[in-house]
Amino acid sequence: MTNTNAFSAGAQEGNWWASYVASTPEREAKKRAMEAEQQRMISAHQEQQRGQAIMSQAGPAILELIEGYLNRNSPAVKSQVEHDFTQALPGATPGEFRTALEYLKQGGHVHELVSSTQGFMGERTSHLYTLGG
Repeated sequence: MTNTNAFSAGAQEGNWWASYVASTPEREAKKRAMEAEQQRMISAHQEQQRGQAIMSQAGPAILELIEGYLNRNSPAVKSQVEHDFTQALPGATPGEFRTALEYLKQGGHVHELVSSTQGFMGERTSHLYTLGG
């Protein structure tokens, strides 16, 4: 018995090289997506470490400054605490203060109360209070 499909079997499978080349953009897209996800995870981890570093250094300093104002029965005005923070910690920037303050607010350590009255040029005053201790 002779197999009549013996020579046509390879023709029905299609061209391997053509399918390989056709799938190359898909593989490249998957590779780029995986690399982007890895970069995102690395960035998230670095941001978490940065947040922990800020909290370990700047957080206690901010809490101490706020407590100092409250112990003297004077309001801890955000702009004044920021000024004191940059004076007390050499090399500290207002951006680091704002970042650390955001972490403290998100962590439930500090509450910011914005006054309802407007001051000079429409500026609103923010008062800071420590929570839980």
